[in-house]
Amino acid sequence: MSQALDAVDRPILYQICQWGVGTDLGVWAPKWGNSWRISNDIYNSWSSIWRITNQVVPFWKHTGVGKYADMDMLTIGLNVLSLEEERFHFTMWAINKSPLTIGAPMSATLTPQASLDILGNEEALAINQDALGEQARLVRRYTEEEYDIWAGNLTDDRLVVAVANWRNASQTVALNLSSPALKIAAAGAVRDVWGAQDLGAADGSEELTLELAGHEAKLLVLSDITRTNTALVEAQYYPVTDAVVEGGTATITQCGSGADECLPVGSKAVNLYPGATVTFSNVSSGALLAIDYINYDVALQSAWSTGSNTRNLTLSVNGGGPKRWALPISGGDWFETGRLEVEVEGLDQGDGNVVVVGAPGPDPAPDLVGLAVLEERSA
Repeated sequence: MSQALDAVDRPILYQICQWGVGTDLGVWAPKWGNSWRISNDIYNSWSSIWRITNQVVPFWKHTGVGKYADMDMLTIGLNVLSLEEERFHFTMWAINKSPLTIGAPMSATLTPQASLDILGNEEALAINQDALGEQARLVRRYTEEEYDIWAGNLTDDRLVVAVANWRNASQTVALNLSSPALKIAAAGAVRDVWGAQDLGAADGSEELTLELAGHEAKLLVLSDITRTNTALVEAQYYPVTDAVVEGGTATITQCGSGADECLPVGSKAVNLYPGATVTFSNVSSGALLAIDYINYDVALQSAWSTGSNTRNLTLSVNGGGPKRWALPISGGDWFETGRLEVEVEGLDQGDGNVVVVGAPGPDPAPDLVGLAVLEERSA
């Protein structure tokens, strides 16, 4: 079909739908279609937004102009999601450059006008349709605090930033623009898309205070940007093969002969069921830790119940209390490594730290490849 459409002398959008079934979708699907479904069907529930958002995370490696990850149709206007949730839903689909397939009747007599206004928001649509075609990336996840920070480049050297409040209640988030996640020294203009207001210029040395309602996504566009002159550098790497793996059937396994399997180690810790631990000793201090992990626990059969496309792990530093992170899908199979940078407390100066990775349950933790200590240095 793809070859037949290519032979036609007119532009045709070819969308592949295989419900996210299989492996390495981002590798083979762009060769045949303009978009490809990444997940089982959405259904009219807030939990679907969480599930599908966690599944789209790794596709930034494969998307671009003319090749897009399809997060399924929009459930905006179907009288289940709140207006904040509908704007959140549209935000996630827009910044990840998903096709926007409307699932509600385009009639004010059948669909609430407020929902139609969300679907027709020109600024949000412009982010989705931006000519750069670049999918946003999950740059920080604060699982226990229940919010994410996403960022993606736009044309004209602009940046879209989404702060996503997964919490049922309101909360205040202090957004540090100059942090290693965003690297913005200054922005001449900050636009609040859903608020339809200009927030003025922003100095990266000052935090931007955001008041978020429950299930609200703050959608910002930064322009006239000055970037920081810093870069995150991997100061030290700790492969799981140098760690102590304990508990139940937890073990380290080699990943095969493929050059790109379980990078950068070629092995991983598996069967990290509740109670299992992976202990890294002699860990140095740094600005951030990066977790190299593998999660391909795709919610297919569980898509309409408890499936979330996440696996949980905890980090405990120098005997301190464990802190939890929900790690999204990492790649295209059980051998493609993903990385999540996390902020941890309790690392002492020097290289005598002990970091314990735990499996909080009830399901297994993701497979673990290693930890990296990251330092911020002048570029």
